[in-house]
Amino acid sequence: MTGRSIKTIFLILVTTITFSESHSQSDSKLGSWYIYNGFFNFSPKLELFFETQLRLWETFSNPETFFVRPYFNYNIHPNFQAGIGLEYHSNQTYAEDPDDRQQSTEYRLTMQGMAFQNIGRVALQHRYRYEFRNISTGNRQRTRYRIQATIPINKKVADKGVFFANTFNEFLIETEPRLQFDHNRFYIAGGYHFTKHLNFQFGYLFVSREETTHNRLQFFLTQKLFFYEK
Repeated sequence: MTGRSIKTIFLILVTTITFSESHSQSDSKLGSWYIYNGFFNFSPKLELFFETQLRLWETFSNPETFFVRPYFNYNIHPNFQAGIGLEYHSNQTYAEDPDDRQQSTEYRLTMQGMAFQNIGRVALQHRYRYEFRNISTGNRQRTRYRIQATIPINKKVADKGVFFANTFNEFLIETEPRLQFDHNRFYIAGGYHFTKHLNFQFGYLFVSREETTHNRLQFFLTQKLFFYEK
């Protein structure tokens, strides 16, 4: 790993600690997120991205959120992609007794831009996202920025049989009905490429909100399919 790679990861870590150190109340439950990401490429320019997640308040029980998220992406440039998506979320509050859980639904219209760059063997991704949220309790809007670094370990590039490390930090800011901090997410994981276009990763997600923090495990399957000759 190069010196520039180490500096990049260090900056992500420092930023996370700075934003999180003021949060003292921690949720003692270790929850989990089970995630599937599918990339369906129909041409060098046009891509359908499909994501679904099941989030649990505890590792194997007590559902928190289930959602599906299809995105239509267009590659404006090899290093920049624009997209628009629709989302459906089903949410539940925490309670041991299922009868005590409160449910809500959310629909989102989301616009995003993603920029890509490489620093040595580190693949950097910058994601800018804006969300129009229709929730059972009212309408909200939110902006998000995520910086992510992916580093192949036993080879210089991602390919079959390659282990990799992945880390990101994301800031979420509510813009409507008022401008305020929503929460911050920090993630660190390790993964393995079964093929160049199919990988699994397992990691830890730290979520820091205004009044509390949450600890989550993530189980992440990513698949890429190409419906044209490259």
